[in-house]
This record gives sequence, structure tokens and C-alpha cells, in this order.
Amino acid sequence: STTITPSGPTTFCDGNTVVLTATTGNAYAWSNGATTNAITVANSGNFTVTVTHANGCVSTSSPTAVTVNPKPTVVLSASPYTRLFPGLNTTLTTSVTPAGSVNYSWTLNGTLINSATSSTLPVTLTGLGNYAVTVSNAAGCSSTSNLMTIADSATTKLFIYPNPNSGQFQVSYYNPGSTTSYTMTVYDSKGALVMKSAYNINSPYELMNVDMRKFGRGVYRVMISDRNGKRLASGGVILQ
Repeated sequence: STTITPSGPTTFCDGNTVVLTATTGNAYAWSNGATTNAITVANSGNFTVTVTHANGCVSTSSPTAVTVNPKPTVVLSASPYTRLFPGLNTTLTTSVTPAGSVNYSWTLNGTLINSATSSTLPVTLTGLGNYAVTVSNAAGCSSTSNLMTIADSATTKLFIYPNPNSGQFQVSYYNPGSTTSYTMTVYDSKGALVMKSAYNINSPYELMNVDMRKFGRGVYRVMISDRNGKRLASGGVILQ
């Protein structure tokens, strides 16, 4: 008799293979045209082999079914922005073919985002970096999307929010380098200095927290300077 012995599972994901080995004989004739003792299979089908034995007898094996499940095709896109500054948000969206029940696994700069399990992912200014999503289908086959980079958008605008406020607010200004320091000075409507603070900045739009609740209501001027004292930007804030 002739049998086929597979080297592993005969149901697997596209990109993998299985080796089918026939009973030892003198000659082999596989259903796919091969004439070797063993064949490597990467596609679905029913495979048989006819073996001619040393005594001249010929026998054919029972069919061995191989099932190759397709991997999903995954494309990642961002809308409406790929570059952010304060006040701008964007959304990453996954497109999967063929359609069906799938699971999503997101990473940011190669690190798993445990809370992200849906086909879309909102991104704010605090989440700049390289995103990818791995999709697994019902057959257990998975594919990883293209990388999508969400970067900062350089601007000379000074961001103050909320504005107006009751004395507590945040200030942000673009930082082109990795680490720097800013000095914030605040003047009242008469031009008198009322506050001066230094901040270490490590990200493009790091927030500088300000507490002016001890000062009265009114319009104030906020000025940002670099570590050398050069004025970078200024803006007005209303305390009410």
C-alpha cells in the first residue's frame, strides 16, 4: 500500500508550506506532476501519489487535503491630518480585505497599545509617532499594515487655552529640538511684570501649566523666550 505522511498541519496560512512524503518506492507520480519521494505544498488541493515498488507492483494513495487560508490585506490611513499642533486631532482607519470578522492589535513606535482593539484609533498631539496595526482573521492568519507616521506641525503661533479662564490655563509653543527650556513672563494691562517662570521642554508642544488665580481679573500678556532670552512669541489671555 502507499500512504502520504505530512510534515505538519495540512491547514495553514498563506506563506507557509507543508511537506508531503510518500511511502518509499522506486518511482513516484504525484497528482501535481512531481516525480520525487516528497513534495513541498504551498497551495490548497487534494494530493495523491502513485508509487511503483521494488517488486514492480503499483499502488496509489488516498487523497491528502491541503487547505491554505489567505492572509488579510491591511492598509492604514489617517484623516484629516498627519501633522498636528494644539487643537488638531486625527483618526487612523484600517481597511481590510477580504472583509470579515477580524481582531485588531495596534502599536505605537513598536509598543503595543493595550486599549486599542477597534478598526479606528483617534490620535491627539500627545500621541505623535509611528503607528501600525496587525489584523488577525477567523482562520488565525494575520498581516501587519504599512507604518503611518503622525508628526508635529511647526508653527510660530503661541497657544493659550482655555482662553478666557478663571486663572488656571496652559501655554504651548513649538519646540523643534528634543530638549530645551522656555521662560514665560506675564504682564498686566499696564505693562507691569506679574509673573515669571522657567519650564523644561522635552516634546514638540509640551504644555506649560500656569496658575494666576491670585491675580485679579483682566487682560494679561504672555511672552515666551528661549534659554538665551530671545523673544519667541506672545499672546493675550483673559482672566474672568
